[in-house]
Amino acid sequence: MKQLCLLCFILFLAACSSSEVPQEALDIIETVKQEFAPDKRVARFDIQAEMQENGKILLQGESNLPDAVAQLTQKMEAAGLPFGKQITMLPAKELEGQIHGVVRLSVANIRSEPKHSGELATQAMLGTPLNVLKQQEDWYYVQTPDGYLSWLDKGGFQLMDEKTFLNWQKKEKAVFLPDFGFAYQHPDEQSTVVSDLLAGNIIAKYREENGFTQVEFPDGRIAYVPSSQLMAYDSWLASRQPDATQILDDARRFLGRPYLWGGTSGKGVDCSGFTKTVFFLNGIQLPRDASQQVHTGIAVETDTSLVNLQAGDLLFFGRKATAEQKEKITHVAIYMGDGQIIHSSGNVKIESLRPQDPNFAEERLQTFVRAKRPLASVGENGIIPLQSLELYQ
Repeated sequence: MKQLCLLCFILFLAACSSSEVPQEALDIIETVKQEFAPDKRVARFDIQAEMQENGKILLQGESNLPDAVAQLTQKMEAAGLPFGKQITMLPAKELEGQIHGVVRLSVANIRSEPKHSGELATQAMLGTPLNVLKQQEDWYYVQTPDGYLSWLDKGGFQLMDEKTFLNWQKKEKAVFLPDFGFAYQHPDEQSTVVSDLLAGNIIAKYREENGFTQVEFPDGRIAYVPSSQLMAYDSWLASRQPDATQILDDARRFLGRPYLWGGTSGKGVDCSGFTKTVFFLNGIQLPRDASQQVHTGIAVETDTSLVNLQAGDLLFFGRKATAEQKEKITHVAIYMGDGQIIHSSGNVKIESLRPQDPNFAEERLQTFVRAKRPLASVGENGIIPLQSLELYQ
């Protein structure tokens, strides 16, 4: 009998030390992930499971979602699965409270990997507030106000603790208005350039002097900008009353600008970076990518006549859903009316969806999937006014 019991115990240990994680545990992880972090571009829930020799399941990884980790724990306990946790919660403790940042360049390149050769994932303009989640050598894993998660090198932004960030937020700000310009070392356009500037850049402002405004960058640099090129941030924000006319006027300002994968600034834009930046200049935050923007706004019923479309609508292109394949959105444009669209493809340009027009883009008509109306639901359906975002207050 003792030998039989010993054999059973050995078999039990062998079963427990198996490398196979119970499917129920894997299903729980996936369920929680789909509930809290279905889009890895805007939420971090990187959790793996591994069987230990003691028969417990080890949950390890990292997340910036406390509620998701709490839900995972509850579900594992409810299922009666023995487990332990080695989950790092972000922001990382190693940051020692420096969990805020503000972009210090006219535009900062944010990459998919912590290296300069990494794919350009997105950009953030001067004055953009950031949440900082972790550090890897000279790179920081940051989250932009639209939720996008990627890596930014230390030269692109000013790292701040809570007190420093709040002090920066309280400073009087101004918005740079022209497409391009410069900040100078002295109130003189012949003096040394401190930085270039782009439309939509946000900067701290102080006194005026000889037609210039003294400004401060997030890293403490002091410079001067022609006062006529600035508008007080509060006034700028209050004046953003987006309508189709203003959206199209700002869209035309980008004509001829180069296509840049990951670009969201006047220096270059991809298709969704173009729409995002145009709407930002009108006080609206859109999600970063076309496949995210398609889930915002009010749906517009469309057919080949385009009769229901209105100027300012967002048009999405790609592959329609079939019985075998899911819908796939790969491109976005702004509708101008009369069949015309303005979008970034090679460069920002105007094309037509009507075969009789000389600028007809057959490929776009053939791949047109759906349309959304963002201007009809500002403050709802993912169309977020900057005035409602705490980071932009």
